Amino acid sequence: MADNTILNLGSGGDTIATDDISGVKYQRVKLIQGADGVNDGDVSIANPFPVSLQHNYQAYRMFVPSQAVGANKLYFDLFNATGSGKVMKLRSVRPIKNGSIAVTGALSVQMFLTRTTAVGTGGTAATTEGTALNAMTITEFDLSNNVLPAQITARLSPTGGATAGAVVAERHIFPEETNGATYEAQDFLFDIGLDTQDFVIRENTGVRVVQGTVASVGNIGFDVIFELQ
Repeated sequence: MADNTILNLGSGGDTIATDDISGVKYQRVKLIQGADGVNDGDVSIANPFPVSLQHNYQAYRMFVPSQAVGANKLYFDLFNATGSGKVMKLRSVRPIKNGSIAVTGALSVQMFLTRTTAVGTGGTAATTEGTALNAMTITEFDLSNNVLPAQITARLSPTGGATAGAVVAERHIFPEETNGATYEAQDFLFDIGLDTQDFVIRENTGVRVVQGTVASVGNIGFDVIFELQ
């Protein structure tokens, strides 16, 4: 069958745009926009269709206070345990150099972001919506967010668990507080964007940041953003 359909077959009439698919005619239509009773024009490149993005996730920020650096130091872990019912998407992990403490040293602080295959133990557990300026806490982007599932946990300086998984990224922080150039924000996940696959943390997995074997000097904290779906 041919595309398009003539109304009032046999006596002439308007031709309606259609598409013939396996013998069935599907009507072709053009979009216009506007409120009821109002024509705001055909949809085109010059008059695009308005779209409002509705997110189906909830976002959280984890504050990791600065700590003295050290060889092989495990700074923190973040874990999504079995039973959370959530998929975690890690958006940003930024080391923050503490420039309020004077240091002298030429060696960078070498740090690694890795996955983990077991929850961390020991150390100091993170609170939620904490107010202390020197304690690790997880804060909702919107106070109407769901309560963080109990299976989503984090620890400052865990002493056990947090079993090393795949290495994700390496970053170096120069600790000298008088060098302004070294305050430029770095991110372990700087390449996460609209055209890059999300970094996903599924149940029974997590992440951690650990220092390399060189001690160096200084104090470093972290700013972590993640979403739950």
